[in-house]
Amino acid sequence: MKSTFRVLVFVLAIGAAAFSSSCSDDDKNPPVITFPSNGDQYEVKVGESINFSFIVEAEGVYASHTLEATASMGVIVEDNSTIGDGAKDFTISGSYTAGDVSGPDGLKLTVKDNEGAESSAIINVDILN
Repeated sequence: MKSTFRVLVFVLAIGAAAFSSSCSDDDKNPPVITFPSNGDQYEVKVGESINFSFIVEAEGVYASHTLEATASMGVIVEDNSTIGDGAKDFTISGSYTAGDVSGPDGLKLTVKDNEGAESSAIINVDILN
């Protein structure tokens, strides 16, 4: 009985060690998104446009992204370039045209990687008269 118990404990210990080492090897950080003005607010006059770019490092490899205006006070024209399969470092850029009402808005990028992790970043925009 003691030897059966010892064998069972040994098998469980080896299984736990194998599981923990395989999981730690697969853990990747979520995508890291930066932009040139990190934290600074862009200013644009009503009806005018600005160019923007987000720099992304996706350790878990690019899967998809969404780009949206946070207050929908302007229009985002996204860069239509294709992000290649297996891309880990890439840029998403485009232009933003302010609407006809002044106030705060933002450009929000959300990136999802092949590991299921996602990150978001916002470039703040102030629309001026």
